[in-house]
Amino acid sequence: MAKATPDVALRAAPELQPPDVFRLLVDSVTDYAIFMLDPAGLICTWNSGAERMKGYPAKEIIGKHFSVFYTAPDLALDKPNYELKLAMQDGRFEDEGWRVRKDGSRFWANVVITRICDKQGRHLGFGKITRDLSERRQSELRYRLLIEGVIDYAIFSMDPTGRITSWNVGAERLKGYKAEEIIGKHFSNFYTPEDRASELPRRVLETAAANGHFEGEGWRVRKDGTRFWASVVVTALRDEAGNLYGFSKVTRDNTERKKLMDELQRHSEELELQVREREESNAELESFAYSVSHDLRAPLRAIAGFAQALQEDCAAGLDETGRDYLHEITSATARMNALVQDLLDYGRVSRINMPLESVKLADVVAEAIRQAQQGDDGMLQVDVPSDICIYAQSQVLTQVLLNLLSNAFKFQRKGVKPEVRISAEVKERRVRLSVSDNGIGIAPQHQERIWQVFERLHDRDAFPGTGIGLAIVRRAVTRMHGSCGVESQINKGSTFWIEFPVASEGSLEAKN
Repeated sequence: MAKATPDVALRAAPELQPPDVFRLLVDSVTDYAIFMLDPAGLICTWNSGAERMKGYPAKEIIGKHFSVFYTAPDLALDKPNYELKLAMQDGRFEDEGWRVRKDGSRFWANVVITRICDKQGRHLGFGKITRDLSERRQSELRYRLLIEGVIDYAIFSMDPTGRITSWNVGAERLKGYKAEEIIGKHFSNFYTPEDRASELPRRVLETAAANGHFEGEGWRVRKDGTRFWASVVVTALRDEAGNLYGFSKVTRDNTERKKLMDELQRHSEELELQVREREESNAELESFAYSVSHDLRAPLRAIAGFAQALQEDCAAGLDETGRDYLHEITSATARMNALVQDLLDYGRVSRINMPLESVKLADVVAEAIRQAQQGDDGMLQVDVPSDICIYAQSQVLTQVLLNLLSNAFKFQRKGVKPEVRISAEVKERRVRLSVSDNGIGIAPQHQERIWQVFERLHDRDAFPGTGIGLAIVRRAVTRMHGSCGVESQINKGSTFWIEFPVASEGSLEAKN
């Protein structure tokens, strides 16, 4: 009974014996031509994939020499026998090339020929596997034509050591080398002596191999020795198993962009230098103006005092011309005193230490209104929530608001009662305080000028003033890390606004 079991199993399924299963497997493959050759190259077997690929039924091709699949040029070179010879020597031969179907059409084939021996080492023949790679071949040709047609970029490939293996028209145009001159040479030929000395080419390949690609810019050298500024991308090429088999390299000439960027950088540096020089000049001028203004106060007080004494003691003895002269002296002294005071205020805002703190906006507005003493000859409306706090300096902010209020009541149209509104709103953690009026307005082309020192848009007789008030506003707001601006239309009024970050009431002082 023990010996009967294997015999029964073999008789039960003779069709599943290993040689038969293998034959069925090979016959079922349709994407590969798989067949055997005897030692002389005559075809012994033929699978369905071979019939599909080459067009021969098995009964037509078995017994014929496999050279029937080769082109006339290959036959002239005796390539079929050469392939069998190499397969015999090395045990295996692999190649790609054109092969011929029964109908005479060609296809691009990948061919593997393997020597077959029995257990005793006797040569029995060859196994041959053929794959149709025509579609891949066409894709590669289209890709190659695409690459060759690119003239604005140098596109070429390298082996793992950096030696050039392909070269497009753009590379020849950009670098000056013809393909036959440069293929096989190392890509370090394009680098400057300094970069070669620092082993930059080696580091480029190492980075590309480690990270998949390398991107950079730098000077490169053409065949004639001239240099150009190159933007470079090097990509590592790996097979399906992850083995590195080379690199692709794309280079673009960015010399003109480099020149433009260098020129912009030079202009930027010159502008920064001019700004620094202007800031230094402005600081010196402000210091000078502050000193002069301070020194002018004493003689101005003397002139004003003597003019007042002359008015009180001698006015009766003066004729009309003398009284007119005295009035001009008094008016000019008052204007000069106001100008000196504004210059001192401007200088003080520029020079003083200005620590910022949490300030309740409503309190500052109330103090500015009290100091302005305006409203009897016009209407003042205040819409400032009592709970808004900002980071500022209380006294300086009061002066800013006082200047804006003064202008709002001063620059009014004749016959129109002044209407001024102070309002505040919070938006995105910032507070905007606005002072709006119904006055003469400001033309768009003048809305930037008005912030400069001594800039006046109107006659002094029509609207008295020194032309420094808004300059003080801008300087003070800037020093408190705020911003300011104006929205205005001629004869429709103006809205001057200042903005500061929101703060919490009672918060600690912030550094200026």
